[in-house]
Amino acid sequence: MQLRSIIGGAALAVTFALAAPASATELLPGAIGQPTQALPAGTAGTLLASSSTAGTALTFAATFNQAVYLNTSGTLDFYYQVIRTGAGSAADQEIRSFTVSDFTNFLVNAFVNGTDVDGAGPFVAVNNPALANGTPSASTTTFGRSPSGGVLTTEFGANGLTGTENSTTYIFRTNATSYNQLGFYGVIDGSTLSGRAFAPTAAVPEPGTWALMLLGFGGMGVAMRRRRRKEALLTA
Repeated sequence: MQLRSIIGGAALAVTFALAAPASATELLPGAIGQPTQALPAGTAGTLLASSSTAGTALTFAATFNQAVYLNTSGTLDFYYQVIRTGAGSAADQEIRSFTVSDFTNFLVNAFVNGTDVDGAGPFVAVNNPALANGTPSASTTTFGRSPSGGVLTTEFGANGLTGTENSTTYIFRTNATSYNQLGFYGVIDGSTLSGRAFAPTAAVPEPGTWALMLLGFGGMGVAMRRRRRKEALLTA
């Protein structure tokens, strides 16, 4: 009974880790031009970490805001926003898109926040005219995902960022339960501004979990050896 409980608990943990985000169209590897959808109300959860990074590329200057939230389903959401702050060091062009990575082997749903202000973290009210009400229906933005699944792309479409416009907040809901800041972002037009980004990572079991797993495997081995001895005696 004890062995069965241990194995059952391990199976439950694996099932939870692989659970898909609910109530949305999954952003599949190889996807191109998937439209935006509103973040389901009441699911944002708790802010875990955030950062804001400013920089200047050849054709624009920008600030990249990002954060990680533990949503109400117990998995992680990754929030990103681009704020154009002016011209670049050599020219002045609109910002057309941004990318984030690495999301390989994780399920992803892509959302916009659906409101002018996120309410927490470094995010500010959207001032892009095409998104004046912060609603997905006003946006020409689409999402994509590389064939490997690692790189997520947000294309602004007709509402590229010029002057000092900033985007709404884009949210990638995953089935991950842990994260690091070893991913990368790239803000793109005629040049690229890049840096480190929050990204999902495989969870490392706690020492207690490892102990339970080893105990479970050991118990299975003992049970199998006893069964073989019993079968050998019956056939002798």
